[in-house]
Amino acid sequence: MVKSMLRALSDWHQHRKQADTDWKNWTYMVLDMETTGLDPKQHQVVSLGWVLVENGAILLDSAQHIVLQGAEIDPETVAIHMITDQDVEELGRNQASVLRYLRQLIKGKVLVAHHAPIELGFLKRLWGTQPMPDLSVQWLDTLALERTKAERKGAIIQEGGFRLGACRERYGLPDYNGHDALTDALATAELLLAQIAHQPTSPTLMELTKAGGGLTRLQSKST
Repeated sequence: MVKSMLRALSDWHQHRKQADTDWKNWTYMVLDMETTGLDPKQHQVVSLGWVLVENGAILLDSAQHIVLQGAEIDPETVAIHMITDQDVEELGRNQASVLRYLRQLIKGKVLVAHHAPIELGFLKRLWGTQPMPDLSVQWLDTLALERTKAERKGAIIQEGGFRLGACRERYGLPDYNGHDALTDALATAELLLAQIAHQPTSPTLMELTKAGGGLTRLQSKST
């Protein structure tokens, strides 16, 4: 426990020093998950979608969408994530292998999500099921960035105004039909770039983190 805390503190100091550089010096992994609900303790991850942002551009050839094995699909949620029991049976990938792959992808990158606490909660839950090394993750939340912007301007945002589609609309970004994990990851990546483009100067990662981000540690069950 003490060793884990010391490692986390060391990672925090290292990230803080490195983060005081232009945001384009970092690679961002924009992640979205489709789940059977919003509580990581009760619900399951159905699928994950992600895309990388590098040098200020979305790398479309990095986009991936993975369905996990074993998810029990609630018929009432099929209309939301468009994944059926048959999809899980035919396309589902082994959770342990997906997480090992995901760890390699996340390592050294900044994780981005819209309403990041949801994704982070499920990631921590998944991490705790596997004997994998711990991983410190720098993250940004596009919802939190938008809320900070509104607060600084004194803008009043109506209920639902921080949903992904509503945030995109304020920047003139189109609405996408269908909302699977990959589509929402791409939509979030576009929103992040729009949010940064509307800032008066090119921000550092530290500035973005102060406006809507943080550092967390994904820990395996054994630590």
